[in-house]
Amino acid sequence: MTTLSLGVLDVAYKDDQATTTGKVAEILEGRYHIMRSFLELKEVQIGDALAKKMIARIETSSSFRQRSRMQIDEIHELFSDFLDADEMSKLLPPSQQSAAAQAGVNHRKKHPYAQANNARPAFVDTGLYQASFRAVLKF
Repeated sequence: MTTLSLGVLDVAYKDDQATTTGKVAEILEGRYHIMRSFLELKEVQIGDALAKKMIARIETSSSFRQRSRMQIDEIHELFSDFLDADEMSKLLPPSQQSAAAQAGVNHRKKHPYAQANNARPAFVDTGLYQASFRAVLKF
């Protein structure tokens, strides 16, 4: 059976070694269902990416099952674009919208809580969650 797995590489945040992208992803998925929403919203594009990857693999390999896993970079790009375009916030009711994102809290800046910071897309604070996302096809 072939399975598409969406997840993150489990790496620690710089300031807090106890907080990892895996823990953050679990919290965000439990509270906001980000990856599930992404999968439902981008189902057609994800299917196209999978088909392209599998066709390319068949065309370039004598044995399709040579490796038991394939990373799908195009789905990573779709996820990054999904977060950058703030599509997730558009799916959430106002009561679940990220106040920190609307207030411009951004830990990539020298002064993360400065009032002059512009609003940012939700779920893209440090960028580590977004960068650590992976889509892997398992055979």
